[in-house]
Amino acid sequence: MRAFTVLLALSVRMWNTRLRLLTKLLILAVSCSSLPAHALEDFIKINAEQEQHIGIRTLKPEVIDSIPLTRAPARVTLPPQNEYIVSASQAGLVSRVEVAMGMKIITGQVLAQIQSPSLLGLQRDVLDAVTGYNLAKSKLNRDTTLLEEGIIARMRFQETQSDFERYATALKEAEQVLAAAGVSTIDIEALKQSRKLNSLMNVRSPIDGVVLERMVTAGQRVDVLAPLFRLGKLDELWLEIDMPQERMNEVRMGDRVRIENTNGSARISQIGQSVNPSSQSALVRGVIEGRPQSIRPGQNVNVQVSHASSDKLFRLPISALVYQEGKTYVFVRVAGGFSARQVAVASTEERNVVIHEGLQESEQVAVQGVAALKATWTGIGSDE
Repeated sequence: MRAFTVLLALSVRMWNTRLRLLTKLLILAVSCSSLPAHALEDFIKINAEQEQHIGIRTLKPEVIDSIPLTRAPARVTLPPQNEYIVSASQAGLVSRVEVAMGMKIITGQVLAQIQSPSLLGLQRDVLDAVTGYNLAKSKLNRDTTLLEEGIIARMRFQETQSDFERYATALKEAEQVLAAAGVSTIDIEALKQSRKLNSLMNVRSPIDGVVLERMVTAGQRVDVLAPLFRLGKLDELWLEIDMPQERMNEVRMGDRVRIENTNGSARISQIGQSVNPSSQSALVRGVIEGRPQSIRPGQNVNVQVSHASSDKLFRLPISALVYQEGKTYVFVRVAGGFSARQVAVASTEERNVVIHEGLQESEQVAVQGVAALKATWTGIGSDE
């Protein structure tokens, strides 16, 4: 009889335990019935007053189209075809320098003046050729009228025309020799109009651009072909990136490069095939997009290289991540609180993280007060 009583008491106690467990499950099912399907598990109930007290702040994920690969140092350079060396076409004395390093210049602008006595003879040859040309032209005009009136024979007209062509050729030759000596077309025309010899030669800019280097000073004597200025056109700039050789296999043509602390970016246009033995880095070249004002030739910068991706990627502050049992989570705002959502991390930057699975574009993610949310979440898990 006593054994029967003990057995009955144990049966009642087990039934009461099962009844309490069933009651808890029914209450949990009713409380979670209004949540989205993905939030039924790992739900953290929290009201607005509690959220404000904890100091929770949420952020909408930033949609991006590339996965950050690595950071690397780089240099801003000019394409070879955009660099120009202005040399002295005649030996002489530099009498004036009109521009300084870094100045913007336009085509035809005077950069310096060189006093060269050898120019006097070349200018005299041009003026003699102009005199002969003008005389031959006047004779041709006169003989043309006389031929039309029948006063002279055609043979004489042909001789006059031949003389005119000879003088015209001589004038072109003299002008080309003077131009080869470094005298611009503007200065040659001014010489022909004024007919004044001048030993001063203007050194003019061949491009619109900027003075990258000045290699001459006033009062300096220069020889023929001595370099005076290095000029550059800024309509296109390149990045020369020192890429770590272990990341070379990840870089692709067309990958995006973000220039840190500026609004500039570039696209990879060339990937080097050799490695620098001293730094164990390879040269990767990119073309800078647009003409950002904060980027200049010769500038050393740090860049972030990103690989283009067709997946939908999101960037969040790294403070949004929590780790639990070897998995990565973020807290996503849902009706009545937050849901601990498992995510897949594609890449980690210095202060941000790129996520490629587990988020939607319109969702709000907790980026502040995350530690308190995790403590509440893990506490609920232990109670259950």
